[in-house]
Amino acid sequence: MRDFVLERPRSISEVLDTLRRHGNKAMVKSGGTDVIVWLHKSIKEPDYIVDLTAVEQLKGIVVNEDNVEVKALVTLNEVIGDDSLNRYFPALVQACKAHSDPLIRNRATVVGNVCAAVPSGDMIAPLVCYDARVEITGPNGSRKVPVSEFITGPKRTSLGTDEIVTGIRIALPVVETSGCYLKAIRREALDIAQAAVCCTLFKGNNREFRIAFCAVSARPLRATEAEKLLNSCSNIDDEVIDQAAELAADAVDPITDVRASREYRVEMIAELTRRAISRCLERPAGEGVHK
Repeated sequence: MRDFVLERPRSISEVLDTLRRHGNKAMVKSGGTDVIVWLHKSIKEPDYIVDLTAVEQLKGIVVNEDNVEVKALVTLNEVIGDDSLNRYFPALVQACKAHSDPLIRNRATVVGNVCAAVPSGDMIAPLVCYDARVEITGPNGSRKVPVSEFITGPKRTSLGTDEIVTGIRIALPVVETSGCYLKAIRREALDIAQAAVCCTLFKGNNREFRIAFCAVSARPLRATEAEKLLNSCSNIDDEVIDQAAELAADAVDPITDVRASREYRVEMIAELTRRAISRCLERPAGEGVHK
């Protein structure tokens, strides 16, 4: 790991000024669970690390009238312990619980997981299912980008070198919902997903399933054909669930790497999708209702 200068600004304006001065020689750090690994392995070699942990504006979970904002420094354990997120977005909470172990979850942040943009990022699929927006601030003001568009490829995002992500905003559901995140791993903790599926169900007059994946595509991916099948059926039985699972498996095009083969990942997507749909249908009505 090469030497670098650590900058610790105390406001968003100071962060932006620091990035303006250092340009692409700087790298932003929140929890640091990905950044520190990249530095040790020389995957990234910045001259400056901009540590956000002293910026009070980037802390906290804010429940507004029609949305929830998860700010940039909110850790996974904070999400797990938040009553509103457990009520409205259970799949996101489950993904946080599936990520690493309690010690790492005390440091790892939801925003950091998204900004790292690795295909195995646990937060990405639930946030895609919940249609979350990334809030970005830069010298030209603020903008909001869907998570599905924010990530442009493995470890690549649409974030400019002079911008930061200040938080992620998710609209509160106005109908009954349920959600499920299931992950295939080789051991119970500290392991990256071989494959994972998030399924959410919005139970209004026009019932809507959403299904997204983890670790099986370069960018965020929804199982649109499987969703269409589920959303068009008045009665979802085991046969329909099996068909949806096969359509989900057809939607992915994973690679073979040290964690799993392509063929294994495809099979796991089918099985995890089958289980996730069933669990969403079994969830009690009334979970996640915003009134």
